[in-house]
Amino acid sequence: MRKEVIPVPGRMTPNAGLHSARADLISRSVGYERVECDFGASKGKFLSECAALHPRVFFVGLEGLSERVIRTNKKIKRLGLANAAIWRGWGRESLEELVPEEFLDTLHISFPDPWPKRRHWGRRLVTPEFLESAASRLKIHGVLRLMTDHPGYFESMKRNIAAQRCWIEVPWDDGIVRPVTEFETIFMDKGEPIGRLSVAKTAY
Repeated sequence: MRKEVIPVPGRMTPNAGLHSARADLISRSVGYERVECDFGASKGKFLSECAALHPRVFFVGLEGLSERVIRTNKKIKRLGLANAAIWRGWGRESLEELVPEEFLDTLHISFPDPWPKRRHWGRRLVTPEFLESAASRLKIHGVLRLMTDHPGYFESMKRNIAAQRCWIEVPWDDGIVRPVTEFETIFMDKGEPIGRLSVAKTAY
């Protein structure tokens, strides 16, 4: 029987080029009004559709599966979306390696693995440590947008946010038109509840 391999959120998928990709991200995003990051971009639906809707905003994606990254970048190129790119990486360290401090206007975390069993809660992405990294990568007043279908995880997210003094809750509906994510569509079609939380970074 094969031993279950469980990824650890604090460790990124090996990617020797991720740190050097930071310079590429910086150069590509020059001149845009905002920079938004889709962390855990999956198959790139949300990322590419956002880029098409908002050509004056640069969208950066991080996704742990190489094949998804390759396919999404091909799609971005095919659609002529100069304002989007995705790199391979997973976990807090990937965010820190790729994204400079106080660089992002918005960070999207949509439907991260819930790890519903209590013994696996420590493997959840949205931990106090991850939230510290997220805050360091957001500009002052930058926004972190969280979504999950798991009620227990949603309560954990809210507790971790409340425990850190650098966050203030802001309305989810911020007047910016955004597409639905792949998982959001699935859960909406099923009529299942979705937890949504939007918080802005304040001065430390």
